[in-house]
Amino acid sequence: MRRLGPVLLAAMLCGCAAPWPDMVDLPGQGLAMARTETTVAQWLACVEDRACPAKPALRWPEPDMPMTGVTFAEAQGFADWLSARTGRRYRLPGLAEWERAARAGTATAYPWGDAMEPDRAVCHLCDPRFSHRPAPAGALPANPWGLAGMHGNVWEWTADCVSGDCRRRWVAGGSWYFVAGQARSDSRAAQDSQSWSYDIGFRLVRD
Repeated sequence: MRRLGPVLLAAMLCGCAAPWPDMVDLPGQGLAMARTETTVAQWLACVEDRACPAKPALRWPEPDMPMTGVTFAEAQGFADWLSARTGRRYRLPGLAEWERAARAGTATAYPWGDAMEPDRAVCHLCDPRFSHRPAPAGALPANPWGLAGMHGNVWEWTADCVSGDCRRRWVAGGSWYFVAGQARSDSRAAQDSQSWSYDIGFRLVRD
C-alpha cells in the first residue's frame, strides 16, 4: 500500500478535511463540479503522494492560487489520483459540460449579462486588484450554480479533442492575460496537449 504524504497524513491525524476539491452538484446535470480551479495546495498533496510531478519553478506558488503550468496529461493524472484516493470517479469536464456550468442556466455572454462588469472576472483591464496575475481560487463571486472563477483567471483544460485531433485539446474560459471577450461563457481556444502555460489550469467534475 502506498504511504500517505505529509499533507494527507496530517489531515488524517488531526481529523481535518483532506485537501480534496469542494464539489458542487450541478442542477439537472447528473454530476458535480469543483467550486474553484484546482489549487496549488491540492496539487502538492498529489505530489507528496508521489502521483503528480513537482513543479519547482511554479510562478504563483501560494497554496490558494490556481495550479497552473500543467499539461493535459498531468491534469488527467491528478484526476486519476483523486479517483483512486477517494473511490469516486473524477475527470476533466467535456467542453459542453464546462460551458453549461459556466452559463449556469443563463443565455447571455456572462451569467450576469452581455457586458463585462467591474470585479466580476480576472481578465485584462477587468479588475485592478489583479493586474498581470490570477486571483486566488474562489476570490471572486460565484455564478448562480455556485462555481467561482469560470470567467477569466486561468484557462481550464477540458477533455475534448480539437476537431478529432487529440494532439490538441480545448481550453475554456479565458485568463487574466486575455481581454474580457475571451472570458465569455462560450470562450474556448485550441491548445497543444503536451504544452503548459502559466495561465492554464483545470478543475474537475465528479460523476
